[in-house]
Amino acid sequence: MPLLALSVFATAGVAQTTDSVAQLRRDFATVQQQRDTFAEQLAQLRRDNEALQAERDALRAQEEVAKAKLTAAETSAVEATEAVRAQKEAEMTVDMTVRAYAIKEQEAADAVEAAKLAAEQQLAAEQVRDGALAEAARLTAERDAAQQAEAAALATKAAMQNELYAAQIRIENLGRALAARSGVPFTSPALLAPTPVATEEPAAPKAAVAAAETASTPPPATSSLRTHTVTEGENLSVIAFKYYQSPNKWDRIVAANRAKLKNPDSLRPGMVLIIP
Repeated sequence: MPLLALSVFATAGVAQTTDSVAQLRRDFATVQQQRDTFAEQLAQLRRDNEALQAERDALRAQEEVAKAKLTAAETSAVEATEAVRAQKEAEMTVDMTVRAYAIKEQEAADAVEAAKLAAEQQLAAEQVRDGALAEAARLTAERDAAQQAEAAALATKAAMQNELYAAQIRIENLGRALAARSGVPFTSPALLAPTPVATEEPAAPKAAVAAAETASTPPPATSSLRTHTVTEGENLSVIAFKYYQSPNKWDRIVAANRAKLKNPDSLRPGMVLIIP
């Protein structure tokens, strides 16, 4: 898979994981609110149950009073029967109420257990999320390492090609110097100019440093106008490579120095050229 597609895939995976985490956190907050609500309801049910138990105790005390009254008023059988019946109905009502609250209390306890289970599931989901984030970070680190290795390889290749070209320039300069001394015409061989190699952060080619060994250092420019003094063995290609990192841009120098250079072969040591 291309590096760009891998980067897009990793970025999309990280974005999707972040959205999932945000949703899980919102769900977890909702579950916590429900758990707190159920806990409050359970506490209220317990208070109500205690109140009913107190009421039931009071009713039982009333039953005892009624029984005493029944004993004291044996002659009033009808009233005693009605009192007993009313007392039984009251007891039945209390028992039914207590059972209903017991059912509600059990439901509240079940709700608390469900909230606890939801919290455990939320914790497991967060652990899965952390694992996914760690995996995404690992993939990103591997991608960055691969990109750095590729950039280093490209930079090394470009440096080797530039050094090769600088060596060819030096050989040509030596040939011209020997030809000038011996009087034998010099035929410039075809230079094997390197194919430009693009890198992410192009640096100054090493060939420019190598070419500077056989040429004078240009004076620092104090304005937009640069100049260069031609030395022995230099030609327009060498000068163009020195300033533009390309020997094919020598025509720029010729165009800026038409008054001095009628043609490229009229270049002589000691000339001061304008470097545009």
